Amino acid sequence: MPPSNDKGDHMNKRAILVVAVIAVLVIASAAAAMLLLNKGGNNENIAGDISFTDDRGKTINLTAAPKRIISLGSAFTEIAFDLGAKDRVVAVDSSSAWLLSDGDGITNLGGVSSLGVESIMALDPDLVVIWNFNMYSAFIENMENSNISVAAFYPKNVTTILHTIEVMGEAIGEKAKAQQMVAGIQTRIDAVVQKTADIPASERPKVYLELMSKGGQTVGNGTMSNDLIEMAGGSNIFNNGTGNWKASTESILEKNPDLDAFFAINDPSALGAVAAIEKAGKVGKVRVIGFDGM
Repeated sequence: MPPSNDKGDHMNKRAILVVAVIAVLVIASAAAAMLLLNKGGNNENIAGDISFTDDRGKTINLTAAPKRIISLGSAFTEIAFDLGAKDRVVAVDSSSAWLLSDGDGITNLGGVSSLGVESIMALDPDLVVIWNFNMYSAFIENMENSNISVAAFYPKNVTTILHTIEVMGEAIGEKAKAQQMVAGIQTRIDAVVQKTADIPASERPKVYLELMSKGGQTVGNGTMSNDLIEMAGGSNIFNNGTGNWKASTESILEKNPDLDAFFAINDPSALGAVAAIEKAGKVGKVRVIGFDGM
């Protein structure tokens, strides 16, 4: 192991701390956002014509703020709730179930892939918000052919997430609240980036991230996770790639030659790590620690 560097250790600890801070403030800041949004809490923007453009580049025109919203994505459900429109959400998909409470009166429609247009029409929505995934394109087209207003979004990084909040705020008649939320989040981001800006590249902690929500895929440029790592003072070892993909153990070792250990969540993972270590000629230099059954 290399000798300790007090300055480097201090900077790395600070960067690691900031990772936790930005994760809490940017991703899980709903409570703080609600405190901001509830100031002055009137619904002065709920009347009048509304026009906005979704991530398909399609302009959606509404005669008034929607009173019956269907949210088919937990991210959109959280935004609607945080903007004070929970009482106007009539149904959600299964990914939003954890946000519901007994007595909400909000219908859980189940998985989006199994939905038909008839089940949507039965709820008489003014607006359906859904992920702009290719797999949903036919469903979206069928809804629009049935005269249902649909807004499709696919934010992939911090910038586009903030934009989606603003557009959704406009779509549901809560533009001022959405702008206030975005401004609050941006202020927190700026404060964190200011604290990490002067950390030299050589002292930024190397980060390898796997997303369980994407089947263990890692992250590259153009993703929210990569943005957060870099904003927080870290260095994503796969920032030369784009999007998400399954990284091999060999590529992880190649990107991080000073790696001391692999933590494996099960036997197949541990055996794969052992094979990669042998292939890289690092037997005895990199340990494998298993946590099977956790």
